[in-house]
Amino acid sequence: MKFTKIVATIGPASESEDKIAELILAGVNVFRFNFKHNKPEWHASRINRVRQVADQLGHSVGVLIDLQGPELRIEMNADEIDLTSGEVIFLGQRAKQGSKGFWLSHDKATQYLAKGQTVYAEDGSFEFRVLSRVDNGLSAKLKVIKGGLLKRRKNCNIPGTDMPLPVLIDRDFEALKVASKNPVDYLALSFVRSANDIKLVRQAMAEYQVDAKVVAKIEARKAIDNIDEIITASDVLMVARGDLGVELPIEQVPYHQKVIIKKCIEKGVPVITATQMLQTMISQPVPTRAEVSDVANAIFDKTDAIMLSAETATGQYPVEAVKVMTKTAMFNDGQAITDTRRFYNFEILDREQLVCDGAYNFYITSYLNDRLMRFNGIVAFSETGRTVLNLAKYKPNIPILAFVPNKKIRDGLSLVRGVVAFDTEELGKRQNDVGKHDINRVKEFLTGRKLAEVGNNYILVHGDVWKQKGGTSTVRVIQI
Repeated sequence: MKFTKIVATIGPASESEDKIAELILAGVNVFRFNFKHNKPEWHASRINRVRQVADQLGHSVGVLIDLQGPELRIEMNADEIDLTSGEVIFLGQRAKQGSKGFWLSHDKATQYLAKGQTVYAEDGSFEFRVLSRVDNGLSAKLKVIKGGLLKRRKNCNIPGTDMPLPVLIDRDFEALKVASKNPVDYLALSFVRSANDIKLVRQAMAEYQVDAKVVAKIEARKAIDNIDEIITASDVLMVARGDLGVELPIEQVPYHQKVIIKKCIEKGVPVITATQMLQTMISQPVPTRAEVSDVANAIFDKTDAIMLSAETATGQYPVEAVKVMTKTAMFNDGQAITDTRRFYNFEILDREQLVCDGAYNFYITSYLNDRLMRFNGIVAFSETGRTVLNLAKYKPNIPILAFVPNKKIRDGLSLVRGVVAFDTEELGKRQNDVGKHDINRVKEFLTGRKLAEVGNNYILVHGDVWKQKGGTSTVRVIQI
């Protein structure tokens, strides 16, 4: 099976029911809705479409809404403008009034520009040099260093500028309204700078009654400086390498990717590696060897998920791109299996973590000793999903079959490496205590779904009773 999860961005190339179904069957685990584009109504209808198709296929699929946050976006009077290297254009008010150029999603950004500063657009594809500020700081003259056909709503970076930008903008509150009426599993915030940004997002989510896991997108210098507190405050991290590679010298990005993934693993926080993973497949049916190596490298880092952006949103080969990722993951997931405790400093702070460490020890000891039985998976009964996360952080190379109380928790585990989650309602009525009848029903369920065969061995992790949070207490071996 595929252990590393795949996130696909939905867009014009992938929004039809048939295409969504193809993508799910090709290996997509989570669909990303980029609220920097399209109207709220579009997102609401496509979220429901994804849910319906996933239910029809019998697949657990997560939904991720990506907020704009304090990210700078290009606005202009046309859909696109052709820029030639060496020409002078305007940024700000003059562009709004008709002069050639563009303005930014935050009007006051021009007030913080300085002569000689560099402005980038579309992940560094476009480069401009600030010549001067004019109109009392409402506009700026820019010299085009790297030109081309610049389209509206593309991202913009101004490295070294400390702007007092709001954590959430009006567009984000529209997204929260959509999420309150169309339940989602993950809410991602762009350009997180500190743990306080996550706190403010959670407050807004509570106000709009949005129940979702918060994804902190790491794409700013300040996020790198505050990475430990951001990991602690977040449910999931995303290494957003496009903007990060503009905010930082590009040669530093691979190093920070590995550091962030390692820190997340040690804290048990799922992590997504994103941006330009199969960029050439936007217009080509096959990737470069370097791109496949990049995907494999993230898998070797033990990332939980790998993400496609324009490849599936607007690209010509969305399904083919997912299939490349799936094949790359299925081959490389199982390479070089070792005891991860040798390389990561896992915290064991409570009974539940101790029990999960013991379960992992059952698995890895048997794997490394030819004389012991082989395990086909870990079965976990979990009320909140926390036990599943405590098991998954060890990155075992056998599936974690999680039985949780409802679809909300089930789909909230869709990003976690190696986890296949089920709603316990599918097992029928539960008694108070966890007993042989529950274990037998799990065995019947797994064989009925052709997920297990007679003679297969599983490690079972559970508590003494159902519906008790933090009650995980038992590790046992079961045989089908």
